[in-house]
Amino acid sequence: MRRLCGLVLVIAGIITLSSCSPPVAGSTGVSVDAAGHPIIVLAWCEGATPEGVSIFHHEDPSGPLATGPAHPSSAATVTDDVNFTAPSLDGRHASVRLDDPQDGWTVEPKPFVLRPKVLYHAYGYRGQGHARVNTMDVGFSAESIAGLKPGSVLIQRYEEKASPHWVDTTITQEEFDRQAQSPTICQ
Repeated sequence: MRRLCGLVLVIAGIITLSSCSPPVAGSTGVSVDAAGHPIIVLAWCEGATPEGVSIFHHEDPSGPLATGPAHPSSAATVTDDVNFTAPSLDGRHASVRLDDPQDGWTVEPKPFVLRPKVLYHAYGYRGQGHARVNTMDVGFSAESIAGLKPGSVLIQRYEEKASPHWVDTTITQEEFDRQAQSPTICQ
């Protein structure tokens, strides 16, 4: 019995170490600045200050998708759009302008241009390999950004109804910062 328990613990450890997704330590949202320019906003847990932001979208043989792939087995592939590299960040939240990063943020390749009817995803990251930590991602499009006002942040929330799914939700910047650093996210 002792040998069986040990084997189960080893297998559980291997499965944990080989999981595909890095742990989440904060949130990512999308907003607009005072002049209406699109920005990615980040709020993170202590010790998980992001080093950058990645943006990607899904494509299938017909081109970029306006929604996520319907099934994991679909012919959609992930296309990396840009990577923003952060300056040394202080505090527990930051933002980067998508079309013209400033304040020490850089982007490769540049410039990033939002295309209509493409669903993008963005997340902040820190580290590499098994030491990597991400902020929860956000899905957005040029159309969803067009409806935002300064001080509001678009995120997605999971709704558990008859058909569980992610729903676009707009909250205040203050609520975003508070939720992203809550004990449920920062464990």
